[in-house]
Amino acid sequence: MKVAVMQPYFFPYIGYFQLVNAVDSFVFFNDVNFIKKGWINRNNLLQYNKPQPFTIPLQKVSQNKLINEVEISRYPEWRKDFIRTLEFNYKKAVHFNDAFELLNDILHQKEYVKIDELAAQSVIRVSEYLGLKTRFKYSSDFAYKGENGQDKIIGICSLMNATSYTNPKNGASLYDQEIFYKVGIDLFFLESENIQYAQNAKNEFVPWLSIIDVLMFNSREEVLALLEKRKIRTKAELE
Repeated sequence: MKVAVMQPYFFPYIGYFQLVNAVDSFVFFNDVNFIKKGWINRNNLLQYNKPQPFTIPLQKVSQNKLINEVEISRYPEWRKDFIRTLEFNYKKAVHFNDAFELLNDILHQKEYVKIDELAAQSVIRVSEYLGLKTRFKYSSDFAYKGENGQDKIIGICSLMNATSYTNPKNGASLYDQEIFYKVGIDLFFLESENIQYAQNAKNEFVPWLSIIDVLMFNSREEVLALLEKRKIRTKAELE
């Protein structure tokens, strides 16, 4: 079984979904410490051909709290403002209607309280929309142990009977390939290729925005083709 483990990000960039698509089971790492200024509750949209940051407001956020302990602040008010922003930024996008219907439905699925649930649902629902077959789980559902990040990942993978673990390539320095091999798990890293699509015909392409941007300018079939623009490598191949 191919497994990946990542913190839950709210409508993350397309590389996150490439990782989802590359494995059989994807685990949301939701019971580790929250990281301020990370990508759990923020990302970028396109506005006037430039990245526009957005952030979900949180209550009493602290890096001493676990991700699944962090609560959203004023969700209904933030949701209303965010939907207006989506309409303003993307109302002329070629696939606005389909994408906006999906996003609006996700945001109104319930009155979310915890950021990990909202972030995870943004990934799960977009994956379902694209027809991905990946199964989703939460690390908080596993009785794993570990003194550090690598040990925790191996603990989760072992409980899932994983044959391989895949991580984005920028985390290659965090993992020891030999340690994974010793417990019967192959270690791989996902490297995204150059991804471009037509945002606004007369303007320069702005890369690595939220998946929201990808959905606004691409059909399901086009997004699926973009998900395949990646390579799976060993650590030795990256060095």
